[in-house]
Formats: sequence, C-alpha cells, structure tokens
Amino acid sequence: MGLAVPLARRVAELRGSVAAPRDGADVEVSAVARQASVTALERGETHYTDRPGIVPLRQRVAALMSERFDVSIDAGKGVVITCGVTEARFVAMQQLVPVGGTVVALSHAERVAGACIVRGAGLRAPDAAVDGDLTVYLTGDTPAEVRDPWLTQASEHGWAVVYEPGEASFHPAAVGLAEHTVTIGALGLDAGIEAWRVGFLAAPSATAGPLRDFKQALTLCTTNLSQWGALALLEEANA
Repeated sequence: MGLAVPLARRVAELRGSVAAPRDGADVEVSAVARQASVTALERGETHYTDRPGIVPLRQRVAALMSERFDVSIDAGKGVVITCGVTEARFVAMQQLVPVGGTVVALSHAERVAGACIVRGAGLRAPDAAVDGDLTVYLTGDTPAEVRDPWLTQASEHGWAVVYEPGEASFHPAAVGLAEHTVTIGALGLDAGIEAWRVGFLAAPSATAGPLRDFKQALTLCTTNLSQWGALALLEEANA
C-alpha cells in the first residue's frame, strides 16, 4: 500500500474529527462521511476530479433539486460542486452581475457584500429606490412579504436571481423564475463537514457554462475526498 495512503488517512482523521464551530458548539463529523473519505483514499481518489465535481455527487444534487423543488437541472451541464457555499456565492455574483451593476439583497446582505465590492456593484436593501437591470439575492428565510414583490418584478423584467434556500421548501421556480435562478448551497453542515468546504450551484443549462468555467479558473475542483464524504451523507439521508 506504500506510505502515502496511511499518511493521507491520518491527515483525513485529524482534519475530520471535529468540524469548525457552528453557533458556539463543535459539531462532530459524521462517521459516514469520515469512512467514505477513508474508502476513497484506499481506492486512490487522490487526484483532481472532473472540474465541475464527481459525477455521482452532481447527479445527487440534481435529484435533490427535482425532489425538493420540482426543478429540473441537467446534472452534466447545470450542477457545479464548489469549495463551500462562499465560493458558490462569489462565482454567481461575478458572472451574473454586470460590472458596476446593482444587487438587491433581500436578506443577509453581508454574505454577498465582498463579491459586490470585487465586481464594483452597488448593494442595495429591499426598501431602496432602484431601477434598471438588477440582480436579486435572497435566502430561504426571507419573509414572504419582502420576497414576493421583488420576485414578481424579477419575473416581469427577466432579472437574474441568486437563491440560497437553506432548509426552505420554497423556490423562485414556483413564480416562473426557473430559467433565471441560480440556486446555491452548502453540503453537510449539519453533519460536521463545514470545514471540508463542499458547496454547489445549480443553474439552467443556458446560464451554467460561464459559471462552471469561472469556478474552474478559480480553484480547478473541490477536494476529491470532501466530495465523496458529502455524497455519502446525501445517500444516507436519502436511504
């Protein structure tokens, strides 16, 4: 077996014993994710993956989009596995927002503030007076009374929407925005693999190409072992 695999396994064990603190408490890493990464090491998964991510994980994300939101996403073209949700936000903003454009953040504006600065974009609150071509960012906990009027306008004007659902069951596709919405998220936070940095973006095929290319230019691909761990968690949840 050689020296590389035992050393790499030890690194994975040290890295995966406890995740980064969340809400003031340590979250123990799921044994399922830890074992999946060890198994991946033993079969030699130590190289770059397909740049958009390993195929079975992309397929699982596409299936979740269908099961949870009734949104059809092409796993081959429309799903990209990212280095956590932070990268997913950054990629979406850099590709969907014109240089010097405007982003209306309906909730959690702090999450996209840095990406807006890099893009030279104005960041506005939902009660701001804005006009022209906009990009709308919202999360699953955005109140409906704030969310719905803006999504109605987005549907009327064809604005791009970046949506981070969290645990919400709502999706902008329900109001006719399936072809204008990029869905982003993290994988495995509640199972202790936040520090493993696995996120995703799911986009209609017409939008996905530039997003995929830009992510690849940033980080090539998300860590191989982290992807296999996240896949094991999703498969366990779906069992």
